[in-house]
Amino acid sequence: MKSRIKNKLFFLCIIIIFFTFNAHLAADGTVGTSGADFLEIGTGARPLGMGEAFTAAVEDVHSIYYNPAGIATLKYPVLSFLHQELIMDSRFENISFAMPFYYGFLAGSNSTFWVPPFDKIDVDGNKAGTVHYYNTCTTLAYGQSLDFLEFGGSVKYIYQKIDTLNVHSAAVDLGLLKRMYMFSPFDAPLRNFALGLSIQNLGTKAHDDTLPRLFRFGLSYYLTDWINFNVDLIENAIESSDLLDFTSGFNESFRVNAGIEATFKELLYLRAGYRFNDAGTYSFGTGFNYTIGNVAFIVDTSYSDAGVFGANYSFNVTFKLIPRIITKEDERKSEEHYQRGIKLYIADDIDSAIQEFTTAQDYDPYHKNVKQKINDLEELKELKKQHEELNLGPQPTKR
Repeated sequence: MKSRIKNKLFFLCIIIIFFTFNAHLAADGTVGTSGADFLEIGTGARPLGMGEAFTAAVEDVHSIYYNPAGIATLKYPVLSFLHQELIMDSRFENISFAMPFYYGFLAGSNSTFWVPPFDKIDVDGNKAGTVHYYNTCTTLAYGQSLDFLEFGGSVKYIYQKIDTLNVHSAAVDLGLLKRMYMFSPFDAPLRNFALGLSIQNLGTKAHDDTLPRLFRFGLSYYLTDWINFNVDLIENAIESSDLLDFTSGFNESFRVNAGIEATFKELLYLRAGYRFNDAGTYSFGTGFNYTIGNVAFIVDTSYSDAGVFGANYSFNVTFKLIPRIITKEDERKSEEHYQRGIKLYIADDIDSAIQEFTTAQDYDPYHKNVKQKINDLEELKELKKQHEELNLGPQPTKR
């Protein structure tokens, strides 16, 4: 088991090093010199309200855009719809989903950036037709947890229509996420600190221009159960001269995004963010967690300053595709029984440990680790039984 995990990690690191080196050789510019720039439009009203500081965020389907490794932290299937009002009557639409698949989560996303059709005017000032301008990006991603580390990747198909010009391109994203405990003087989640790393848009050119490659490094810290802070460092082109940005200050290719989120009993969310060295500056947003019958969904909104271009607005609805609602109290009781199960397993009381894990699963069927623990202990129990039978062997008959 450990050797398979090590092999996966080694293979994953080789891929990331290869693509990083390839991007280093091929990089040919920074902000404003790439094609398909709409790929830099962030998705999700929650991350937009937090200044797009989301590389190390967990349990959100919009990690598919910021860091595909974050998909592995999801607990249940989700479906999300996003609408953004941008400058000059332009629009950005996104639909995203995620579902459990092969020890991890499979996610998909489709983003469309478009402008309402407008008249084409010839050199004489006469109408010569209608201009259609829109861009789409279809993404398929997968994330998996190795308990001590999450990894993920995605593939993208990009299509652009600019009047009579049609452009096709493809790209991949790769990401890693490490969660751990960081000291807090308050009650905080068991793994309240996360580090994230992602490399985005490594692929073919969009017509004659390179795609906007992004290198993102982020951290997330939950000071308490109800407030967390996120920070992202973002580099737009991976070449040796750009790496100096991390030590010698800002230039046009290096940005720092910061965000904060506070929640009241996981019902109401308040968010704010700031983007340094960017066309925009501040942002803020709200979220409401609703339950109607057995349907659970979250409504998120955000406002983002776009500098001289005005403001951007977003509206997001995310549905939790679960058969029954799991309350905060259910999660708390599930975690209590899970921890008891761990202690009983260490004490070699397998039957009692299985019972505690089963109770934890009854409270929260979407607990990240409990199902695997039950399966592992059932296998261990069966192996111990077979071992005892072999040691005892056939009993001699009495004469």
